[in-house]
Amino acid sequence: MTSAPSRRPRRRFLPISLTLFTVLLAVGVAVWRARPARPTDVVLIVVDTLRADRLGRYGDTKGLTPVLDALADRGTRFARAYATSSWTMPSVASLMTARLPSQHLVRDFDSRLPDSEVTLAERLADAGFTNGGFTANWRLSTALGYGQGFHNWQGFLSSEGSPIKARGDVVRTAALRWFDAGPADGATPPGGDATRPRLLYLQFMEPHVPLEPPAALRARFAPSVGVEQAARLNAWARSLALDQKPLSAEEVAQLGALYNGEVAAIDAELGLLLEALEQRGVLHEALVIVTADHGEELLEHGTFGHGSNLFNESVRVPLIMAGPGVPAGRVVNQNVSLIDVAPTVLDLLGLPPEGRFEGRSLLPLLRDEALTPAADVVLQLPRKTLDWDLRLHKDGLVRGTDKLLVGPEGVGELFDLAADPGEQRPQAPPAGATLQAALEAANAALALRQQPQEEKAQIDEATKEKLRALGYHP
Repeated sequence: MTSAPSRRPRRRFLPISLTLFTVLLAVGVAVWRARPARPTDVVLIVVDTLRADRLGRYGDTKGLTPVLDALADRGTRFARAYATSSWTMPSVASLMTARLPSQHLVRDFDSRLPDSEVTLAERLADAGFTNGGFTANWRLSTALGYGQGFHNWQGFLSSEGSPIKARGDVVRTAALRWFDAGPADGATPPGGDATRPRLLYLQFMEPHVPLEPPAALRARFAPSVGVEQAARLNAWARSLALDQKPLSAEEVAQLGALYNGEVAAIDAELGLLLEALEQRGVLHEALVIVTADHGEELLEHGTFGHGSNLFNESVRVPLIMAGPGVPAGRVVNQNVSLIDVAPTVLDLLGLPPEGRFEGRSLLPLLRDEALTPAADVVLQLPRKTLDWDLRLHKDGLVRGTDKLLVGPEGVGELFDLAADPGEQRPQAPPAGATLQAALEAANAALALRQQPQEEKAQIDEATKEKLRALGYHP
């Protein structure tokens, strides 16, 4: 495999092993301060099911994420970033289209992202980018519309030793193979065509059930969990757990420890990916963005998993940007949404805004947060077409440190995130009346703007079984 030729001479980093990556931060990386004013390539990384609070720079103290912590210090960290929803399909659709689930209408397992939606990848393709997407979440398929704007889109179902979830090395290897491909390799167009800028989208799935961290990381972060116990806990986690014996406090801790091991695993994997991109001369001019599609509730509010509520453990996600035009070492404390990512990418690239995008560019926040007006964040959890409704919430709104969550029957509860960050003490109506009125007005305004026709795709029994193996219940 040959490395892609450079567009122009580039200053090179040292090879980034996990240790060296953190050392670079400690000694200061002067070359990042000499970056060009605008990025050339864009690397957008989504870690499926990654809670913000498991990163060191977001407050964790277990040492799970040295690579991501170093990347955050070399770029800008958004301390209060929110996914639009608490499960993958609507959230990733929002990331790609900068629109909310009520607009793009991806809200169920059989939903298809309509062709009429404009994606970030389509805008970049129009601007001359070569786009490659690689996802371990196989449900994000071309058949369901997620490949719109990508010249190459691949989903992966499994890895050796994991019958249902592809590990990060599978995604990384395929992405780099595409990235290195020349015209003789048959890629159309090749990722290695260095005359064109590139968008590289990667979605990893390590923190998603089943939780199967490598043995060394399980021994380090979940030493009390043997192979058989891990299998039992994963079986429990994949079920609805409504008619099963509740987990003991020790088992809850063990499940969280397995999750931590997977977070450490993806952090190590991202270290290898960044090293490989550095060796190809990409990082100096690339905009690197790392985020998550949603988090994971570990029984803080009585449930395990995601997709049933809009508490912070399910919707607060990391958002890190690094590259040309992004200040190093900055922390933005305003609330931001994943629908803001695509407008920000266009702005950083110097491209015109997209009229259908609902999100805002975060470039003013990167330059001076104090002079940038705050914005509300709208959360949505549309009902799946089931015979029963397991949702605790249907939508919500975050304004400053106030967060309103509205149940399926329309009753809202207000939380003060400053005094009650765990969202354990709801304030009953009329405490949230102002935010509820604002949410209703926002939803009404969204409903007036460019609605597509809802599109569906058939789900066969084999696909349903695969979804059940991941803990979903179509």
